[in-house]
Amino acid sequence: MSAILSGEGFHFLFRTDKGVIARDVWWLGTALTGAVALVATTIWMVISPLAKHGLAERGLIDPATLGVHVYLAVYAFLILLTGVCWYNLTAKRLRARGLAPALAGLPLVLALLAGAAHWTTPRLPEMVPLWSAWLVDTGLVLMLVWTAFECGLRAQDQETE
Repeated sequence: MSAILSGEGFHFLFRTDKGVIARDVWWLGTALTGAVALVATTIWMVISPLAKHGLAERGLIDPATLGVHVYLAVYAFLILLTGVCWYNLTAKRLRARGLAPALAGLPLVLALLAGAAHWTTPRLPEMVPLWSAWLVDTGLVLMLVWTAFECGLRAQDQETE
């Protein structure tokens, strides 16, 4: 495990989509990227109420609100970066399974679409009904289950040419 978390192992796992990995390595990498995303999201959920304020509550320039928006920019970058790292990891595992590595991007695209649907639905309910957000969520869950099955549960790797 220490070899995987070394600088060279980290580069191989998360910074390139070339190569193949075993399912235990995929689970470890998924846990690492998921932990980073979970911690960052928990912080955002705790501080996000400070992002909304009216001028009657606080002044025009409020340090707390500014800090929350700076964290939001860092958070967005971090989530995109962990998505790229997870794509590289999953592409390696799908290649080892004999599947197209490009399929690793589908859960990420569906997650972005789900986020956009849930952000848009309350703001434009007459144009984007709530059922459309749930439909994208269903597709995302199905894709995540398929990815976990193919990458993390199926043990037999197929030879690639």
